[in-house]
Amino acid sequence: MSKGIKEIKDRGRVIAIAYSKSINPDGIQFFTPGSYPLQIGLHNYPRTGKRVPAHFHPHLKYNVKNTQEFLYVEKGVVDVIVYNLKWQKKAKLKLSAGDSVLFVDCGHEVIFHKGSRMMEVKQGPYPGDKKAKIFRDKK
Repeated sequence: MSKGIKEIKDRGRVIAIAYSKSINPDGIQFFTPGSYPLQIGLHNYPRTGKRVPAHFHPHLKYNVKNTQEFLYVEKGVVDVIVYNLKWQKKAKLKLSAGDSVLFVDCGHEVIFHKGSRMMEVKQGPYPGDKKAKIFRDKK
């Protein structure tokens, strides 16, 4: 595992991956397996520029069985609690500006500290909370 990357596992299976802002690849590096619905990579060109040629992605049908979610902390501090699918706590992460986490197949809770700002990416189309989320606690 690369420095700055922390895998959270449940019974040997990766359920979440945390990425530190300290990750410093030379060029581009993808951190997720090609089989994941979300591909997480980092471009880093500190000494030279880089041009990615103009392109688009053709329309393809994907068979996605679970919703993965990616959080990127832009500002402040965010606490993230990672649970397995039986609601057993597996990790508590403190993420600060520049850090991120990928929820591969897990439950999670997010606590925003005052002044925090975070970007969230997940698969769509989104069917709404009733179909897309199972809450631990009744609302």
